Amino acid sequence: MPPSLRSVAPSPSRVVIVDADRRVQASLADLLAISGDVRVVGRAGDVRAALEMVELTRPDVALIDPRLPDLEAGEALMRGLRLAWPAVRIVLTGWSDVDGHSLPSTARPRFVSKSASPEAFVAAIVDACCPT
Repeated sequence: MPPSLRSVAPSPSRVVIVDADRRVQASLADLLAISGDVRVVGRAGDVRAALEMVELTRPDVALIDPRLPDLEAGEALMRGLRLAWPAVRIVLTGWSDVDGHSLPSTARPRFVSKSASPEAFVAAIVDACCPT
């Protein structure tokens, strides 16, 4: 069959995980690895590393715990991502909902709780990667 007629499997959506706790980064990466729809392309623990990782990997989604080390740093990261890479979708994660109150309502990111079931957590990331 000619190459132009072969069906091409969609590539997994690319995700960068941003969390100050390296153990949480590793756990989230392992959890997301169970889905063939998502590929973790980088992890970062602070704003500077997150911006560098996004520049380097150009992910589809940035999964962010906005307390880096405080909420102001997380909000600055979200604003920076929106300005420099508007196509990167942002999903916040944490133990309680943080809605990015300093962002315009049209730019408020999705939220998935770290206490969600593994299935619900992965589904939320896959949904953010592949919006309808």
